[in-house]
Amino acid sequence: MKTKTTTKLLLGLAASVFALGNTNGQTNQQLNSNAISLISNGSGTAAPGGNLWGYVFGDYAYVSQGDSAGRGTKMQYKGLAASGQQQNPNAFEVRRAYLGYNYNINSKFSAYALMAYEGDYDVNNNRTVYLKYIYFKWKNIFKGSDLKIGQQATNSFANAYNTEPLMGYRASEKTIMDMHGMDGSSDMGVTLEGKLWKAGDADTANTPTFIGYSAMLGDNSGNTPVPVFTGAGTAPNTTTDVLKKVRANVYVNTLNGKLTVGLYTDYYNYGNLPYAKSSTVRQVAQQTMKAYAVYNAKWFGLGFEYVNQTLKNGETETNLTTPASNDTTNASQGGISIFAHGTIIQKRLNIFARYDMYTADNNYTYSSTTPIIYNTYFSNLGGTPGKTAVSNVSYKETFMNFGLDWTPTDDKKVHFMPNVWMYGINNAYGSDNLKSDNYMVYRITFLCAF
Repeated sequence: MKTKTTTKLLLGLAASVFALGNTNGQTNQQLNSNAISLISNGSGTAAPGGNLWGYVFGDYAYVSQGDSAGRGTKMQYKGLAASGQQQNPNAFEVRRAYLGYNYNINSKFSAYALMAYEGDYDVNNNRTVYLKYIYFKWKNIFKGSDLKIGQQATNSFANAYNTEPLMGYRASEKTIMDMHGMDGSSDMGVTLEGKLWKAGDADTANTPTFIGYSAMLGDNSGNTPVPVFTGAGTAPNTTTDVLKKVRANVYVNTLNGKLTVGLYTDYYNYGNLPYAKSSTVRQVAQQTMKAYAVYNAKWFGLGFEYVNQTLKNGETETNLTTPASNDTTNASQGGISIFAHGTIIQKRLNIFARYDMYTADNNYTYSSTTPIIYNTYFSNLGGTPGKTAVSNVSYKETFMNFGLDWTPTDDKKVHFMPNVWMYGINNAYGSDNLKSDNYMVYRITFLCAF
């Protein structure tokens, strides 16, 4: 399918969404029953005593086309139709399965645990599960705020009032930050979250406007244990045992709960690291900036997410004509994601669409007279700061996803979603001078929640 044709189809679907929309809002309970994935990771229902919950989603996927070079970042299907692969691969597969348990210890404390399967396998190629969340919450540690300690959802995109639960349709694809590895969905650490301010509202039928926040201090280790503290290592790892990642999110929820506007940032200092083949060191530090707005009403939802991540001194420049001029520059990646969904038949049929634009290396330039090799250290591109790198990331990437969401029962626990998944590789120039290409996947996605 050509990009122009697909773009017209996507715009047509978005127009249909707007045509279906009205300005009547919903309560949070109504939204949860009408959307597919307004499930806050690790939150469950927190009923008195214990509560077992979970969900699973996967697809039947047919890959009709893929990039012959297997390019792209951490998105799924990468390389499926690359040179040497069997043509038109297709399969039934589960992409995620959650089984969680929440327990209210008393009026002040509660505990949460979650086992997850997310595509991992052992040495015998058997599916494996791992402990994704294990934390406890001190509720209302001071007025309007809770404290969480342990392995938990990060506040970069995965927690409440953030883009993953607000945009919905996680079963179809990860958020742009998650897809490109800008941050993990979970980390070991401590989080303080709550409300900074709430407007007074005498009408209990309305949701008052409020300003919320979430601040997290974490290991930046994802779901990996810290080796030297668990006996698995003999020397400290500076990226998990010494240095810590700071994350902060502030947002406004207004218009009777329909509109959420937020700002997010994080900062992580890798310290002084060598670059190129020199003993010279530079400070390498990473910072992420994100802005988002999501509007969810009774018949439709619409939102966007913009993110940019900078790695100070994260790119090595090697001038091929004057090698002595080697130096570092800041690496930068980022993009924007636009998404929409609408209801065609209440409790039965929805429509959804999404479009992303992403640049792996915003600073990449090329000149035939003074050619420069750029080595980028962003880990999602295959590099680690100060160790390995990927050269000349000269292409931009686009992502499109649209489809229908059918639920056969009123409780919205089971969903079937025929959808089209398209990922474009738009090459420019440089040593990675391959033609532009795309992945085209036709899927029937399923989800079951309990």
